[in-house]
Formats: sequence, C-alpha cells, structure tokens
Amino acid sequence: MRRIRKWLVGSDRNISRRNIIWNMLGSTFYAFATLLLTTVTGNVAGESAGGVFSFAFAIGQQLLSVSYFGVRPYHQTDVAGRYAFQEYFHVRIATCLFSAAAGIVYLLVSDFTAAKAAVVFLLICFKMADGFADVYEIEFQRRDRLYMAGKSMFFRTLLSVTAYIVALLLTRSLIPACAAAVLAAAAGVVIFDMVPGGFFRYIRRPDWRKGFMLLRECVLIFLASFMEYYILNASKFAIEAHVNDSAVYCYTVIFLPNMVINLVAGYIIRPFLTGMVVKWERRQRRRFAAGIFKIFAIIAAFAALAQILGYTLGTPVLNLISGADVSSYRGALLLLVAGGSLYAGETLLYYVLVIFRRQKSLFVLYGIVFLAALAVTGPLVRTHGIMGGAAAYFLMMALLFLLFGGYAAFCFAADFRNQKRKSNR
Repeated sequence: MRRIRKWLVGSDRNISRRNIIWNMLGSTFYAFATLLLTTVTGNVAGESAGGVFSFAFAIGQQLLSVSYFGVRPYHQTDVAGRYAFQEYFHVRIATCLFSAAAGIVYLLVSDFTAAKAAVVFLLICFKMADGFADVYEIEFQRRDRLYMAGKSMFFRTLLSVTAYIVALLLTRSLIPACAAAVLAAAAGVVIFDMVPGGFFRYIRRPDWRKGFMLLRECVLIFLASFMEYYILNASKFAIEAHVNDSAVYCYTVIFLPNMVINLVAGYIIRPFLTGMVVKWERRQRRRFAAGIFKIFAIIAAFAALAQILGYTLGTPVLNLISGADVSSYRGALLLLVAGGSLYAGETLLYYVLVIFRRQKSLFVLYGIVFLAALAVTGPLVRTHGIMGGAAAYFLMMALLFLLFGGYAAFCFAADFRNQKRKSNR
C-alpha cells in the first residue's frame, strides 16, 4: 500500500501538466464508463435488460445528489479553507448513509419486481461509492492536486467496469454483475482515495457543530441539485413509466452523445475553476468575464460540431455500438444533442452563481424548471413516446440556460456597478 500511495501522491514536479493529463484521462474514462456499461448490457443481456440497467443507473444518479448534499460545489470553491477537510469528510459519511436510507424507502413504496428492485438498490450503492470517493477527490483538487483525483477516477472506474463486464459475461444476469461492480467500487475507494488521502490528517473527533453549519449552508444547493438531477432524468423516468424498458434503452442510446458534450465541458471548466474563483475574490472583474466568455465560445464551437456529427454519423454509429436500431430517432437525437449543448453552458453558469454565493437563487431557478418538468414531461411522453421525451429534455435545458444566463448577467452587472461606485468615492 505504501508504494501505491507514493505513486498516487507523486512529487511536486510538473503538477500543472499532470493535473491536465490525469483530469482528462479520469474524466474521460468515468464518462465513457456509462456508455460502455449501458451498451455492453444491451448487447449481452438484451434491450429490456439494458433498459432496466439504464433506469436503475438513473435512480442511482438521482440519489447521488443526496450523497453530495450540495456540499460538492461549496467544497470545490472553498479555496480560503473556511471548513477543514475533517468537516467535509464526516458530513459526507452522514449524507451517504442518508442516501442509502432514502433508496430503501423509495424501493419500499415502489411496485418493482424483486429482481428489478435488487438491481436498483445495487446501483444506488454503486453510485454511493462515487459520492464518498468524491470528498477526497475534491480535496485533492482544492489543494491543487487534481491529478490525484484523475488517477482515482480512472483506476476506480476501470476496476468496477471490469468487474461488472466479467460478471455479466459469465452469468448473463444483472444482479451478480451489479453486485460485483459494487464490491469493486468499494475496494477502489479504499485503494485509490483513502490510502493516498491519508496525508490529509482528518482522523480526529468530528466537530458536529461545524458539520451542521456546513449542511445548513448547503441545504439549498442540495435541493437545487436534487431538482437538477430530476430535470435531467425526467424523460427517462417518464418513458419507463409510460412505455417500456426497451424504449428506455433506445432513449438512453440516443442520449449517449450528450455524455461527450458534457465531458468536453468538464475538460474546459474543471481545471480553470479555482482560477475563476481567485479572479473573482481579487475583484478582477474584467478578467473574470473574459474567461467566462472564452469558455462559452469553445463550448458553442463544439456544440455546432456535435450537431453536424449527430446528423451525419449519429444513428449509424449508435446502431453499431448498441445492438439496437435507433435509425428512426434521428430527430430525437438532434434535439437531445442541442439540449446537451445548452446544459453544458448552464453548467458553467451554475458554477458562476456558486462563486457569487447565490445558493437561494439556485434553489428558485431550479424550482421553476423542476415544476415545468413535472407538468410537461409526462404528457409529452404519453403522446409522442421517445420523441416527446427528447422534446421535453430540450425545452427544460433551454429554460435552464435562459434563466441561469439572465440571472448571472444581472448579478455581475450589479456587482460591477457597486465596485464602480466605490472606486469613484
């Protein structure tokens, strides 16, 4: 273990370069793991099993927001060290346990078959491991060791994906495959996060007073994040409820290109997030704004390329890798790609508002779109099936982008005016 820790922690040389390389490797493999797991499941166990896996994975992601409890973006941007790692660590243990309890309650009130419920619970546990590992990985990033987070994401994901695929090929059954993935994910957290993270001396008696203060500050971010996850998955939930598991799989297949778009957005946003915070805290408003517009320009260029590729190569490539025929869903695919591009832009605006410490506003903005998703998604899916789900997703992403963009511009302009008035006194 000492050798593993020494290799994962590394030295102080070439940190910036290693941050970029390992963040790209870890983020890429983590994002493509969902694609790999989904398509392998559909090819090996059939479209219906692929739909069950995709739906269960979405439930796991929904409850991942409970594990994060809104602390994640606060932790990322806490460069001043208002809270120590031990506070973040002990709070994350509590929120992960709450996530598991919420999952159990959800299954008790659902009407799933025993087999489907088992898959859902196992994937909730699988994503809970991601939620716990994240507290280490954000701390690595906060201490300018993003490369350690990238290494953890890469090797943890490799371990769990390999375990899942091997078990699925041997048994052709989702339950043992998901169980293998959970065990591998737990082992990965110990080896690739807890062992190298030992140099953060956090094993002390928890200060629950500060822990409750942190939770209280982040509760609105949590509620906003929970609503965001629902907004992202509302179409999939509606298709599972109103169509069938095979349709869920087809919808998931045409949704896969969005993962590439969000991955590229992560490449752009994550490495520069700390620098954005520093510029804002140093009141370098023009440099801050210039950096934001530069990132938006890159995202817009990639979004245009994604539309072209989606139109020309989208469905043939997806047919090849998924084992399903989604040729008739080209229009839905293009709507989803457009919505994913808007969501990439909204992600940047989300972090901007977190930097502005506008937690209450995030809650209100997500609440508006959450209510819209509840009202619109079900009827569109019942009437138009997969195409209705894609249309609902696009509409929700467009509404999110407009609301976040308008409010971020308003906050920035107000702050800029205040600074100008102070300088003129």
